[in-house]
Amino acid sequence: MKRIYVRSQKICQTIPLDRLAAFFGGAWPSAWRDYITLQPFHLEAVLKKPCPGRMVFVFSFGCIVFVQMEEEDIQTFLSFMAGLVDEVDYGMAAQFSESLIISLDETGRIMPVAEDPRSFLWEETTAQVIALILAKSSALAKIEADVGQNVDESGAYIDYLWRGRLRMNKKGLTVMISKFLKFELESIRAVHIFDRSAAETSLEARGLYDLLAEHYELNDRFLALQSKTGSLRATMRAYNSLSYRKSENRLYWFEVFLLALFPLASILRLFFTF
Repeated sequence: MKRIYVRSQKICQTIPLDRLAAFFGGAWPSAWRDYITLQPFHLEAVLKKPCPGRMVFVFSFGCIVFVQMEEEDIQTFLSFMAGLVDEVDYGMAAQFSESLIISLDETGRIMPVAEDPRSFLWEETTAQVIALILAKSSALAKIEADVGQNVDESGAYIDYLWRGRLRMNKKGLTVMISKFLKFELESIRAVHIFDRSAAETSLEARGLYDLLAEHYELNDRFLALQSKTGSLRATMRAYNSLSYRKSENRLYWFEVFLLALFPLASILRLFFTF
């Protein structure tokens, strides 16, 4: 029984697929705007050796999925990708990664989930669906980590504000809002990871997609992410409201101080006149 190794890694925020297509040349299918499939003959140009049975799926939202690739070959391919993207984040790649080992039986079928008896014919479409799920799971993990960090930081700021322990200033507010806007922008860029793919052209492919989506809990993770993002937006609104209120209070006391100067000035004028 043959084993098939599949690994997904999140290497950066976005990957310009047009640069990759330009490097390899040739015609690409219409679905390549979300990902590109690199066949063995493409990989031979990078690895400089025969690559039978190997494939690489490169996704626009910063994920790469390797099929039947050894560790040395993966590192060589990532070094190649470093010339096409702004920077390969190896720390991110190590942290946000998914792996799957599949057994291929004598009839050419696989059982991707050990707890489920359903089997599927191993072919390129099957590899595409598996790659999609692993890439989405890796990308989701990165967004989940970003949301959790933003929620924790913004919650701490709100707590400090209520306790009166945080001095408000424009710089701090600008940094906080810019981090939130950066997260929102990156989330918008990756929003299509939640869509079904055009690769699901058959009932078997759709069945495989649904099975793996349930196995990796993509729907439940999306709902949890949606809830946390809503909480983050509410926190930001509260942060802005409290910040505005504190600024308004400072302005009020400054006005009181100015008003108090008028009678004091009159008293001093009378005193010096006398």
